Amino acid sequence: MRWAACARPISSRRYRQGVADAAGGLSHTVTTAEYVTLGARAKGADAKATAGDPLKCDMVCTVGFYASDMSRNFIFGSPSADQAELHAIAERAFEDGLAALVPGNTLAHVHRVTTESLARQGLRSYRRGHFGHSVGQSVFSEQWPFIAADSDVEIEAGMVLAFEIPLYIDGLASFNLEDQFLITPEGPRPMNRLPRRLEGIG
Repeated sequence: MRWAACARPISSRRYRQGVADAAGGLSHTVTTAEYVTLGARAKGADAKATAGDPLKCDMVCTVGFYASDMSRNFIFGSPSADQAELHAIAERAFEDGLAALVPGNTLAHVHRVTTESLARQGLRSYRRGHFGHSVGQSVFSEQWPFIAADSDVEIEAGMVLAFEIPLYIDGLASFNLEDQFLITPEGPRPMNRLPRRLEGIG
């Protein structure tokens, strides 16, 4: 199979090279971090990808001291019905939470809307400390304020926030759907053009 090689080092290496190429002359101030999970049950770093394996790529980079954070999900071959539905749940919850990510709402409100969306879709026992965080206060990508249940921070135009839906179910998949947004008076503006669907490989 074309993708029998170890997915984790290849995806990380290609990501680092892509960031360096895009940064051009700023390459001396580029740093990256990759959080890659392969398999329905997480496999070791040197494991081979097989048909049905999910691949979560949570990628962070800093270019010229500007940080970013995003995550996308892939599947080797075709997803099972349960894997496809789990990702569809993440996509719907993402859209519901994103609709609340507007100036005037609190971060706690966004957390509540997202949690309620997941519950309506069958994940009633799902609990998550936060659904994202600020970006830009320092060179580390995950910063206060967090999109958390107890956050009374009000969303304001000019904020840069990473919004994410992590769904980790052992034996099924580790999925995380994440994008970074500039908050404008009209609402969140995405800083990423990649589609959020579950992508097949091979």
